[in-house]
Amino acid sequence: MATICFALATTLMVLMASYRGLHAQMITDAKRLLTNLMQNYDNNFRPVLNQSKPVVVYTGLDLISIQDFNEVDEKISFTAILLLEWYDEQLIWNPKDNGGIKSLNIDVNMIWTPQMMLTNSVGKIDRISQDWHAVSVTDLGRCFYYIGNVFTSSCDVDVTFYPWDKQTCSFEFMPANYDTSKIKLSPSESNVLLNHYSGNGAWDLVSTGVKTQLGDYMVVFEIEVERKPRFVIVNVILPLIFMSVLNIMVFLIPTECGERISYCLTVLLSIAVFLTLVGDNLPKNSSPMSLFSYYLVSVLVISVAITLAVICSLHLYHRSGRQPAAAWRAIAGCLGCGCARRTAPGSSYTTNRSDDEPFERTEQAKYSGSHDMNLMPYPTYTRGVIMDRPLYINRGLSSDRPETTKRPRAEMRDDETSSAFVEITWADVSVALDKVFFVFFVLILITDTLFFMLMIYHNVTL
Repeated sequence: MATICFALATTLMVLMASYRGLHAQMITDAKRLLTNLMQNYDNNFRPVLNQSKPVVVYTGLDLISIQDFNEVDEKISFTAILLLEWYDEQLIWNPKDNGGIKSLNIDVNMIWTPQMMLTNSVGKIDRISQDWHAVSVTDLGRCFYYIGNVFTSSCDVDVTFYPWDKQTCSFEFMPANYDTSKIKLSPSESNVLLNHYSGNGAWDLVSTGVKTQLGDYMVVFEIEVERKPRFVIVNVILPLIFMSVLNIMVFLIPTECGERISYCLTVLLSIAVFLTLVGDNLPKNSSPMSLFSYYLVSVLVISVAITLAVICSLHLYHRSGRQPAAAWRAIAGCLGCGCARRTAPGSSYTTNRSDDEPFERTEQAKYSGSHDMNLMPYPTYTRGVIMDRPLYINRGLSSDRPETTKRPRAEMRDDETSSAFVEITWADVSVALDKVFFVFFVLILITDTLFFMLMIYHNVTL
């Protein structure tokens, strides 16, 4: 029985204590506490009894997300919570005398608060606190002020290694209404807080940092972000390379079709328009200059050079008149031009016959001129090429058939294997140059692309 009575008494005491605890959290106690605190409080004075001492405000930043990063306008928008903490020596009370209340939320206009501003804001520089905000105050005078907002600040963009670039942006906060002797800012953490951070589709967050400037009067929060290059590779770099390769394919189009110039100019204009669209997405500054911009210029120069090479090739193809120079014939011969044909000196021989058949001349010389000469040398023309060996005809025997000559098979073979009798025209030289241009520009494009892409990827400057 005694044990039961002791248990009931203990339970009753706990219930009474709980009732007292619940009674301490009543609104009347909170109103009375707030009235007592605000009775002699003046928010025009800093919250220190000794006004010669500075107020130390501990600051932090909790980054939530990166809303937008505009490299062209060099600005970044981010959602974050600015954390402010300080001690107010006028807001101290004893919880036992105030119903056990240990914390109280007070309107921001009723007590002293550090009016902070974002100094590198893109828009108007103004205080970031709002009238509807509230400050949480503990019984020890410790004040917590959390300011959540979407901030837009300027950011110096370095696109030297675009699209494998890293950007460092800073958010600079400082008091708006006090000098350096009245208030000090001290970072509460060594890095930016990422308790509620959500990733961005275009940028990866690499690192963060916090530092103070101007004698602890300004706190600077820094974030380093790295671009995700997949979008640029798929939508910019690869199409540009494909169009450049397509431009080189012009040397594989037969000249006889007559569409080479139109094809080449169409691809050139397509590349020029594409480069204009790409350039609009880069910052309009010259220091530093993006290496990718130099690559775009090099691609345009290669495309213009291809157009000039096609014009030169067409000019040679339709050229008529004298036999190509020895150098041009050597180029065509070295490349094994399939259009070149071998011709015996002075005439054309049919080579698909037996050894016993006579070799007959296939062309008869024609001569119209003076009647005073009976025999006169006349050059034989084969595809517009004047052969070296003269053919003598008898003017007086105009009705005679051309001579039929016989030559040994061995002599014929010697003439056929001699390079002096290879018939090469300007059209053959043009075809040979197309092969040279094709290989040359393929090598130039590969070298140019690898050179710039490796420099950008490994962050090597010119």
